[in-house]
Amino acid sequence: MSRNYFVCSIGQPGEGYDDENLRRCVVNSCFVLHENNKYKGLIEEVKAGDILILKYKHHFIGYGKAVSELSIDESIAEGTGWKWKVGVSLWIMGNQTCKYGIKAAQEEGTPYDTVKKVNSEFALAKMNEIGFPF
Repeated sequence: MSRNYFVCSIGQPGEGYDDENLRRCVVNSCFVLHENNKYKGLIEEVKAGDILILKYKHHFIGYGKAVSELSIDESIAEGTGWKWKVGVSLWIMGNQTCKYGIKAAQEEGTPYDTVKKVNSEFALAKMNEIGFPF
């Protein structure tokens, strides 16, 4: 099985819902994307076993293994449009690390994409910087 690595941005800086969506993702062990996001990126390519790296504002703050593909979950934030969901086994939260290098590591898509597929070298280096808090 080949594993892919994706950077997943929590909300959009300055839009006021970063904190709310971060809480939603951590509490529910998932990554959640708004249905009206214009730059969803490659979220539909995420498969169980892939690694998601959380980007919050200008830093990477955690990572986790996807346990599902994309689903639509109306119950996660009823009536708000936050319903595109990928389940994660557990978020490993650790050190914040700079997002520097993401542009060069992105394998396809646009720089504005919320979910970016990145190369394994970049992903593993960032996961190492985040660490394992136990």
